[in-house]
Amino acid sequence: MKTLGLDLSLTSSGFCLLDGSSITIETIKTTPKTADNDLARLAHIRIAIMERIPSDVDMICVEDFFAPFGPAAGSAIGLAMLGAVIRVALWEATMPFYVVSPSQLKKWVLGKGVGEKSLVLREVYRKLGVSATNDNEADACVLAHIAKDLLTGVKEEWAAYRKDVIEKIAKERPHYNTQRKDTGDA
Repeated sequence: MKTLGLDLSLTSSGFCLLDGSSITIETIKTTPKTADNDLARLAHIRIAIMERIPSDVDMICVEDFFAPFGPAAGSAIGLAMLGAVIRVALWEATMPFYVVSPSQLKKWVLGKGVGEKSLVLREVYRKLGVSATNDNEADACVLAHIAKDLLTGVKEEWAAYRKDVIEKIAKERPHYNTQRKDTGDA
């Protein structure tokens, strides 16, 4: 089983591929100088991500973006653009994926939907045995595990919060190319 987690960022996108007992985790870095303009930079990130995804990936989870207000609102627009570009690329490649909220990601690993990035990093190491080098990689790792859980289905022995997260994602979150009969998704 191959599952993938993507934590998208204009500067440091987290990428985590679980392939059986093997894990590939990395950060895809860019700066405004990576490309001639903002659209070229988005294309660069899209290409970098898509060329790393195996064609036989079973499930992908992408962290949803949020809309901050104030000074951070401008960067949120760029992040939303990147999120849309990657989602369209995954959809066009008919790769199955879910969009997971930041609070669901945190609840899966922390037991609650809020917490500092450093806590997520710590719990990824403690619970999953993965030494992520930054919070983007840690988030991507959690997303890859959520993708795995979505494929295997809820297990009785899981903590209640983990069951709750997977059940809600499966029922309520946007998903594409997953062939779920209850939604008519194709």
